[in-house]
Amino acid sequence: MKKATRSEELSSLSHGQHNTSPTLLASVLAYLIFDGSLNKYEAAKQLGDWSLHSTISDLANKYGLSIKRTPEKVLRARNPVTRYSITEGHRRHARDVLVKLEQRKKGAE
Repeated sequence: MKKATRSEELSSLSHGQHNTSPTLLASVLAYLIFDGSLNKYEAAKQLGDWSLHSTISDLANKYGLSIKRTPEKVLRARNPVTRYSITEGHRRHARDVLVKLEQRKKGAE
């Protein structure tokens, strides 16, 4: 099978496919586990994640995490944003996923 060229990879990313690195997934998940909750503005500022909704989708759909979504109003924002958090009942599974992501991250280095 032919390996995709860099331009083909970029093209597929621009057409709705989100590719989240294990490092970013692990950073967001660790934040949710240890610091509580996160919205898109906090994710951009603190973690450098400019598409938190896609990262959350990857964590939920690829890793089976149950992530709570709570709408909130943010000062100076026109529209409500979503605050993401992990419920107490799903923290153990979230920690297990974080361990796997950390292992993948170390394997990639």
